[in-house]
Amino acid sequence: MSYSRARVSSAGSSTGNATAAKLRVFFDSDVLIAGSASKTHSSASYLLLQLAELTLIEGLISPYVREEVERNLQAKLPQALPVFRALVQTALVEAPDPPLAALARWTGRADPKDLPVLAAAISNDCHYLVTFNIKDYPNPPQSLEVLPPGELVRRVRQRLAELAELE
Repeated sequence: MSYSRARVSSAGSSTGNATAAKLRVFFDSDVLIAGSASKTHSSASYLLLQLAELTLIEGLISPYVREEVERNLQAKLPQALPVFRALVQTALVEAPDPPLAALARWTGRADPKDLPVLAAAISNDCHYLVTFNIKDYPNPPQSLEVLPPGELVRRVRQRLAELAELE
């Protein structure tokens, strides 16, 4: 069963409502779990998912990430599973998992268990990979910035303030 509002081809072009100028943000599983389980709705993870739902950023995941989140939520926070599924339906684009050759290309740039996440973010031309586990991505390529959700929220706020000053 696919939950995504849109699909992305393996070349990285969206067939949904993405715009070239939008920030493309790949969500690691830990951020999705935090956003889905957020009780206050003011966490950075939740705010980024809301920005994606509002189509202000393009939020991407892969089947690998979706399955990891579902497995962890089912085991640890089953009450958050419906929230996650709704967010995937309304806020996120599910890109295909990268081919094995892409994983080999990025060996050494991420923890082995996180190579599929890094490769998916890169192969889908994402600007950012948001995660709480920065240490798992010690050497990302220059085209991709790995940062925690709070830092990306700070940057989005700063950019919005700059745009408001232009008016």
